[in-house]
Amino acid sequence: MADLLDAIRDGEALPATGTAHGHVRLADGSLARTAYAHDGDSAAATRLATQAEAFRHLAPAGRTPKLRDIVQPQPGLPGGALIVDFVEGRPPRLPDELPALADTLARLHALPLPAASSLIPRQKNPFLETLEAVELNAMRFLDKAVPDSGARAEIAEELRLMRGMALAFAQRRQPLSIALADTHPGNFIVDATGLAWFVDLEKVHVGSPAIDLAHATLATSTLWHPDIDRLLSRDEVQRFYDLYLDKVGKKRAVELQPWLLPMRRLTWLRTTLFMARWRVQTRSPRDVSDSAQWSDAGLEPRMKAHIDAAIERCFDRDFVRAVRAEWL
Repeated sequence: MADLLDAIRDGEALPATGTAHGHVRLADGSLARTAYAHDGDSAAATRLATQAEAFRHLAPAGRTPKLRDIVQPQPGLPGGALIVDFVEGRPPRLPDELPALADTLARLHALPLPAASSLIPRQKNPFLETLEAVELNAMRFLDKAVPDSGARAEIAEELRLMRGMALAFAQRRQPLSIALADTHPGNFIVDATGLAWFVDLEKVHVGSPAIDLAHATLATSTLWHPDIDRLLSRDEVQRFYDLYLDKVGKKRAVELQPWLLPMRRLTWLRTTLFMARWRVQTRSPRDVSDSAQWSDAGLEPRMKAHIDAAIERCFDRDFVRAVRAEWL
């Protein structure tokens, strides 16, 4: 363990572009994913073990880095670290490499579900459980984060419509799979052969694959990373969905079809309220009683400035209306 700690300290710190992890290239060519945490975070070890299990479970698909070792949380490294293979490549180019993302998602979603005893979280009703999380973030952060009353009204109206939809969907059985839950294109790396690797397994759970399709193509996702920063047209989004549905087969496509648009709308709310929480909590003084408070202290200035600008854009009234026009 001491050797790994020394290797991390002596490694090459890569630009900090993620909100939950730092990355250090080690001398042996592997990568240390150092989890951000505050000293004394009692949940850090469990989060690390859950992510390790996700790396192991997804490995057979051949589209995620291989887990090599685990460094437990300790003084100087309060979140611990996972040692994984380093994937050589670059961010995907949109829209040209959307087919590679669709292929990777189809392969990962086709994996068998983890055992009931697994640490990987499991949703029974992804629509209702995601809506509950959205509601909580809306209650805590919407008014503080979005100064434009018109934009707030648009978001609140969409949330109201989702509540009504939840009543209709409450008893419907939703198809489940491994869900990655953070599939903005900046979390993929395209290698020299054109394969898209998904590299951020922090939020993996059993849930709705439709969330991942939405998250990969919504404006709130494609604008998030400075090396992506592109809006997709409706035709480009539709082609992505068509490619994915073709890959998963007719039976699965028919099961998923009724859920694609509802989960897309809900995922837009989820990502929008994620931005609201990010804006409020990163601008607030550190609350030592709240171990779940987010911080942007580790981000490189370029990434921080880009995220701030992207959030400002996504909270613009006309932008919100343009996004909702896709389904209204």
